[in-house]
Parts: sequence; C-alpha cells; structure tokens
Amino acid sequence: MKLNKPIYYLTSELKQMGDNDFEFVQDIPWYKVFKDPKTNDYWRLSTPDKYQTDYMVKLPKDSNWESFDSRALEIDLLKQSRGESANKCIWKNCNNKALNDIVYCASHSYNEMNIKE
Repeated sequence: MKLNKPIYYLTSELKQMGDNDFEFVQDIPWYKVFKDPKTNDYWRLSTPDKYQTDYMVKLPKDSNWESFDSRALEIDLLKQSRGESANKCIWKNCNNKALNDIVYCASHSYNEMNIKE
C-alpha cells in the first residue's frame, strides 16, 4: 500500500504495516512514532482505544511529535470520507456546506458534536 495522503483512519492493515514495514522510533503519550525506511517519513499512530477514533498521521519535517496538532487534518479527512451535501450547515452564522447525512459542516461536526468518522 502506498501512503500518499497526510492522514488515514487507522485500520488493521495500516497498523500491521506500521508494525511490520516501519521502524519503531518512540512511544509518546497516546501515540507511537514510526519511520518509513523507504521514504524517511515519520508517522504517528494512535494507541488504539475502543472509545476514540484512531489515526495514522504523517508528521511534518522538524515537527514536535508530542505537540503536533493534527485536528485540521482530521477535520479534512472527515470531510473527504463523508463528503459534502448541497445543504448549508445549521450552526448559527456558519456558511459552510453540511456533510452528507449530517446537518453540520465538518468543522462543527468534529469540534462541537464529536463526530470523527
């Protein structure tokens, strides 16, 4: 599997790829950091938790692994995975498009309603 996006929902296939094909670098709170030896890219994998959505995030060069904020990437992934409808978000003063089958935009779904997938 070729990783060509900066973020993925962590699937069993991606977890296995991290465990088998990547070099383990470091445990940090809530995450494990791996290095792809083929590309020298660093990836942060969520420590699986049955009550949260887990992600595999490509870490930008020279970023602080523990404090890197991936929320914007997570919101964008939500928008990509759900798709946007023609309807407007119902949040007060929001002009963004609502996600498919949801009345809120990706930002309000994620930040206010805690919808991650």
